[in-house]
Amino acid sequence: MKLTGPEGSFELNILDYECSDSPYFMDRNWLIVSLKTRYQEHDYVRTASILSTWEMELLLKWMRSIADGDELSAKLTFIDPALGFSNVSIGRGDYRFRIKLSSDALPNWKRDRTPFYLPVSPDKRELQGAIFDLERQLSQFPVRD
Repeated sequence: MKLTGPEGSFELNILDYECSDSPYFMDRNWLIVSLKTRYQEHDYVRTASILSTWEMELLLKWMRSIADGDELSAKLTFIDPALGFSNVSIGRGDYRFRIKLSSDALPNWKRDRTPFYLPVSPDKRELQGAIFDLERQLSQFPVRD
């Protein structure tokens, strides 16, 4: 899933389940994800276990709700606070997001350890493409019982 804008870009890809043979439901559903960010002249790639399968489903539902003009919530947070999303769009069709990166997702070029908020502003076509890509990734890594 990729979102861009004039100041930067954000890409999230599911690489694998973190624990494939755990007897615990929660452990079986943690995902290893790759984060690729660009902000001005700074590029950063990070691999971390910061999202679960059901949180990816929440992200998909949240993005769909924004694209459909029926926002579920202005913010989306997860169990691991390393990543978060905020919708700061002005109106329908004018998509603007602030993606919170902290802790395990914080870019290495950032000097202090305070969260960084990456601005992205995809157009409708790009947002729909990101939703489609997220659906495709989740079909490969569904919630496991």
